Amino acid sequence: MLSASFLYFYLLHDTKLQVIVGSVVMGVGMGFMLVSMITIIIQSVRQGETGIATTMNTLFRTAGGVIGPTIASIFLAEYVSPLVIQTPRGLIPGPLLPNVTAFDYIFLTALAISLVGVLVTLFVTSRAAEIEAYEPVKEAAAAV
Repeated sequence: MLSASFLYFYLLHDTKLQVIVGSVVMGVGMGFMLVSMITIIIQSVRQGETGIATTMNTLFRTAGGVIGPTIASIFLAEYVSPLVIQTPRGLIPGPLLPNVTAFDYIFLTALAISLVGVLVTLFVTSRAAEIEAYEPVKEAAAAV
């Protein structure tokens, strides 16, 4: 859903309703993604390592929360157009504002990154049962 919302925003962002619909889909997609990610992490590590694994998830999510807006800021600063103000004396150039190209690149970049996340999740398998099955064998081997 998150990837679909980025594609939607890339294609449709002309009206307030389109932005609202895209934002709702993005919010739902983020909610599903965050809950699913925690579930995958907990099922993929030993029970005693869930604290470490969830902390690493928070660390990487925070790092992504810093890197993402930085990339977006680069696009917003690079692709600008002057605001031209009509006055009785003529046209006056106003401030430089980000144009639609900046937002298109932001949504395409977010789409690409989210699709990489989707591909990675296709290769993740639940290893919790497998990990727990080897624990008694490991403990017995240490005793011998």
